[in-house]
Amino acid sequence: LAIADPEIADAASFIREHACEGITVQDVLDAVPLSRRVLDKRFREHIGRTPHDEINRLQIERVKELLTETDLPLATVAERAGFKHVEYMSVVFKKKTGLPPSEFRQRRKRRR
Repeated sequence: LAIADPEIADAASFIREHACEGITVQDVLDAVPLSRRVLDKRFREHIGRTPHDEINRLQIERVKELLTETDLPLATVAERAGFKHVEYMSVVFKKKTGLPPSEFRQRRKRRR
């Protein structure tokens, strides 16, 4: 993904590299010389999402991968995807996918 705006390119790269480490938007702000408002505005212009949404998107992709490829308990999946609480992961996951993590896992296993 080529991004013409160097600060937004740096922010996106930082998010890609660290999303599953439990980072927050404040961590992104610490890595790029922008205010929260400017970061949100320019990030949305170039990527179509807020930095927070991008962090969650990458975390959810990791959750999907772990649910599909492993039998790890949900608490471990949450931890490895950068969520501090399994309950929050479950809420975000269901909001983004329409399914609770356990049901997503069951459906994926049936397809194998």
